Amino acid sequence: PSWKMMSISIALVLQLAFAAALGPPPCSQRTELLQMASLGRRTMLPLLTSAALPLLTPGAVLPAAASDGLGVADGAIGDRFSVVSDGKVKQLTEIEARDVLTKKVEAATAAGKGLDVNRRGQFNEKALFSEDFYFKYGLRPTPEDLVVKREREGTPEIPYSPVQRRYNGYKKFEPRINAGLALYAGAYRSAIRDGDWAAVAALLEKGSRSSGNNAAGEGTGVAASELRSSCRAMGLFGNTVLQSENDNATTAINLLTRHLINELYFTMDDAAAAAQSKDQVAAKQAWTRGRDYINEYLYLVNLPISAKVGDKFAKLEADI
Repeated sequence: PSWKMMSISIALVLQLAFAAALGPPPCSQRTELLQMASLGRRTMLPLLTSAALPLLTPGAVLPAAASDGLGVADGAIGDRFSVVSDGKVKQLTEIEARDVLTKKVEAATAAGKGLDVNRRGQFNEKALFSEDFYFKYGLRPTPEDLVVKREREGTPEIPYSPVQRRYNGYKKFEPRINAGLALYAGAYRSAIRDGDWAAVAALLEKGSRSSGNNAAGEGTGVAASELRSSCRAMGLFGNTVLQSENDNATTAINLLTRHLINELYFTMDDAAAAAQSKDQVAAKQAWTRGRDYINEYLYLVNLPISAKVGDKFAKLEADI
């Protein structure tokens, strides 16, 4: 099952990240690690990192066998593995491959674009969508990374999804998405700019589950705000336009859009914390980061929106 595969993949990334500190594992554990890598691999689209970050994502020119998120080919030759290093595919031993991959994960983490256990949790359980690009590949590309990648390599390839499927998804989620975009550029922006921290807190209400009924017999749950709810609609919309029911796993570009929405959601957490301390500078910075994540998300989901599906979403041009 895809969930099992992806759990194995993130477990592999985490093991690699700490391998340098722990030293080489026993032979039996190395064998198990190789088996996990074989199970957890997925061929990914040529999307994501910038020219300054040759991390774990292979280039579009690489052979299909070398194109998974860890830079390790599906199917080793003997006891050697195909590893992407400095833009080239090299045949390395298990220990050599582990060292290369560990350095890549460490470089991404040092740049603030790799493992983030504090914010996302050990298994990404703190994210709005736990199964995203970070969950599978251990990377957190920024909107700037994706723009540079696109300028260098052109428009990313979009998986096929039937027109009817895209139309149905658009019809279902478009109202909530556009309502969220309007709030983001409107009331949310104005509340931060005016220092109306009570309004900011209300707009960013995450909601909570009911813990029982109150004295009047009413539920005690709190609904998420419309702005927060729109983030979930954005993530779910990708399921209808960035893959079809025939895909046996979540496509790489759909994982990427979920990552962008997760990061948007985290910027709202940052703005909520800034509102509590009445830190307008931090709140404005969080809003700006969120806007950039939204715009990159909109670029990607607009690609499969044709005239038969509906109108493309408008980019947020507002500043704060």
